[in-house]
Amino acid sequence: MTASRRPWAYGLTANVVALGVVSLLADWSSEMVLPILPFFIIEVLQGNAFVVGLVEGLAEGVVSFVKLLSGRWSDLLGRRKALVAAGYGVSASMKALFPFAATWPSFLGMRVVERAGKGIRDAPRDALLAESTPPEVRGKAFGFHRSMDTTGAIVGPLVAVGILTTVGATVPTGDAYRLVLLLAALPAAVAFALAFLVREVRRPPAPRVPLRLSFHGAPRSLLTFVVIASVFSLGEFSYAFLLLRVGGTAVPTAILLYVLFNAVYAAAAWPVGSLSDRIGRKFVLLVGYAAFAAMAALFIAATTLPLFALGFILYGVGYGMTQGTERALVVDLAPPAIRATVLGAYHTSVGLMKIAASVVAGLLWTAVVPEATFLFGALVATAAALGLLLWKPSFTS
Repeated sequence: MTASRRPWAYGLTANVVALGVVSLLADWSSEMVLPILPFFIIEVLQGNAFVVGLVEGLAEGVVSFVKLLSGRWSDLLGRRKALVAAGYGVSASMKALFPFAATWPSFLGMRVVERAGKGIRDAPRDALLAESTPPEVRGKAFGFHRSMDTTGAIVGPLVAVGILTTVGATVPTGDAYRLVLLLAALPAAVAFALAFLVREVRRPPAPRVPLRLSFHGAPRSLLTFVVIASVFSLGEFSYAFLLLRVGGTAVPTAILLYVLFNAVYAAAAWPVGSLSDRIGRKFVLLVGYAAFAAMAALFIAATTLPLFALGFILYGVGYGMTQGTERALVVDLAPPAIRATVLGAYHTSVGLMKIAASVVAGLLWTAVVPEATFLFGALVATAAALGLLLWKPSFTS
């Protein structure tokens, strides 16, 4: 059968669909939390923009460190499912504690552990996705998964807005935030239960080579790409700063713009994944990096709702073109025997930069001016795009 005659669902195996549903529910939960998180930290837990950057930077950083270990464990065991389920379980249990945080340091601890759960599951899950679908449509599988994940990210904020606009009118703002956090634990618990429906794809355990951050055994072309992706991550400040930029008008407005971002992201991720299978991943990533740089540049001077909306649309386009495509490209370049290990190392490398990105963004916001945060992001993303333009991929298999 030629590629043109394949049915649209070709490559979307039972595992790919099951993992997509689990991610939809997990992101439903997470995205009820994320759009109110910066406001909860500042208005209820008495933090500031630097604290927001610190919380999100450390949270994303621990995700990346744990991804390295979980990817390695998964390769050594030759199994993925147990780690995937454990990761969803850790995240669900911590989300149940979020509403009871009394200070920002205590919330920081809960948030870091919750994100560690994401780190436990992500590299094995990505490897399981890759091993559950034919190589020629791998981009479609990753794009489908991203779209399912982000569909949950549309539902979650809308539920949060509904709670805030109804309950928030009768109770203090802090109590309304805590109610949203409490209800967010429910879809997380269901996602954990459904993770056990995923079927293991058996494979031989990987050789016991030393665990290194130098991508031991990986081709030079992959290492160069990871450097480029890491530079981009240095400028990829947390979504929280976009929300803070808009939130001065009204929190529900900021959350609805966040929904717009997720809608664009969800709409783009799947077709963009298929597009990257046909025309190559490099061009798709180049457009994604440029879209993020344009968004950051726009936010330097944006003051009106239409401009903010355009910025969130560009943010969604950039995310849709980069998140799944970067992972698919790493899988393309990685030797099969160390695929999950390399995915974990990739996540660790870009995660280190994301820690710096959010901390630097918070410092620029509080110590200089908010506009400096967006200027830094635009310049760094542009540098990464130029590096990607000059990079020449070399595939080993």
